[in-house]
Amino acid sequence: MGNDRDHRKCAEECVAMARASDDAKDKALWITLAQSWMRLAEHVARSTTTDDIVVDGESAVAVHASD
Repeated sequence: MGNDRDHRKCAEECVAMARASDDAKDKALWITLAQSWMRLAEHVARSTTTDDIVVDGESAVAVHASD
């Protein structure tokens, strides 16, 4: 799946592609892809700090390995 650093690098590459593009639609697509990579990076970073998420009704509680 990769780590958060890998996903952030992909986001940076998408931003570079957006800057290099002359077409407004292409720029928008590259920025959207960059945002998706950043969300994935954040998700991976969070999931490496918690082992599981326990959902109880409307709230979510992070359960750590040491608990």
